[in-house]
Amino acid sequence: MLSYDGKILGLKDRREEGLNRKLLFPALALVLCLGLTVPAMASTGTVNSPTAVSAGSDHSGLIDANGSLWMWGLNEEGQLGNGGRGNAKTKGDFTYQTVPIKVLNNVVSVSSGGKNTAAIKTDGSLWMWGENYYGQLGNGTTKNSLVPVKVMDNVAAVSLGGSSVTSGYTAAIKTDGSLWMWGANDYGQLGNGTTKDSLIPVKVMDNVASVSLSEFRHAAAIKTDGTLWMWGRNGQGQLGNGTTKDSLVPVKVMDNVTAISLGALHTAAVKTDGSLWTWGFNEGGRLGNGLKGTKNIIVPEKVMDGAVSVSCGGSHTAVVKADGSLWMFGNNGMGQLGIGDTGNEEMNIGHGDFYVQTVPVKLMDHIAFVSSGGNHTIVVKTDGSVWLFGRSSNGNLGTVKGNGVDIYNNAMQTTPVKLSSLRARN
Repeated sequence: MLSYDGKILGLKDRREEGLNRKLLFPALALVLCLGLTVPAMASTGTVNSPTAVSAGSDHSGLIDANGSLWMWGLNEEGQLGNGGRGNAKTKGDFTYQTVPIKVLNNVVSVSSGGKNTAAIKTDGSLWMWGENYYGQLGNGTTKNSLVPVKVMDNVAAVSLGGSSVTSGYTAAIKTDGSLWMWGANDYGQLGNGTTKDSLIPVKVMDNVASVSLSEFRHAAAIKTDGTLWMWGRNGQGQLGNGTTKDSLVPVKVMDNVTAISLGALHTAAVKTDGSLWTWGFNEGGRLGNGLKGTKNIIVPEKVMDGAVSVSCGGSHTAVVKADGSLWMFGNNGMGQLGIGDTGNEEMNIGHGDFYVQTVPVKLMDHIAFVSSGGNHTIVVKTDGSVWLFGRSSNGNLGTVKGNGVDIYNNAMQTTPVKLSSLRARN
């Protein structure tokens, strides 16, 4: 069987690709961005800004003003860190948690992946929990952990890759600027020149300011000189180097980059002049370039100006502009754009019709931070209030039940709803 990028697939990949194809429209399970991917925000010479909220594939994390970490959503592999694999009240396996639960104190940054989570404490120690089938917890084993376990010290930033249906991997930047990676490596996403998984952290490069990992096995790092380096899977041109050939080692893509975020199969970067550039798989409008169809964009293309940060979900993208406004584009089949059950184009994948947005559209003002999950989005305003929208059927929006259903009959919330129980650290 062939995948999207023409590779011959084995049994594991066929299983993943089949499910991914089903979920990709309208709901590709992440972060992507995401995993899910954590938006990397860095100015030249500094490491990732501490991340106060993080949307994973089907779970979420938030740090409040006191430094307490709260988690909610799906918990089938212990990704909430509450000591079980289900709801804190019932303890039933594979149930989800709608009411946020406190997991850790003294936390400065959080990253939610496919089925695992990572947090950095105020003392620089890195703690991880959840799924560990590929060694993505970095503790030398492949045994899941239902509670946080300490992995390493002197950590400044962390990002988790993989999704609910793809293998997980992890990247951490130490305070000395060195980048360390571990976990699954089937497409060379660890950047160490091999395709062998690693159960322990392996040093990849130095002088790193920011890092972001994708759900579907590609990685990116911004160095302290503002250069962007990428590696891993490249079947849709998501590395931006003009080819569709995977790379087992970092390759330089562009200069003067301040922010980077990876979706499942696409990439977005902000340059020092505030311009936003996107590339990779364009189905569902996730590149924001106005194009229809599935054309791969294999080199960076400019999409808009005035950007300061970006967060890519599985198949959608969120951008914060310098004036604090939030702009959205891409797949809206599960309400993950927050613009209602609408868009500027319709798509049909055989299960029904849904909307996509192929050009950026303004959603909200006064935004401090945004995190895009596989099929949901979390927004923090400058007053610390937290707003959520997108898929809600696995508790990833907390107590928000949703205002509609998608073509797969999953509950979704198509407009922003305030999380009344918590406020995020600004």
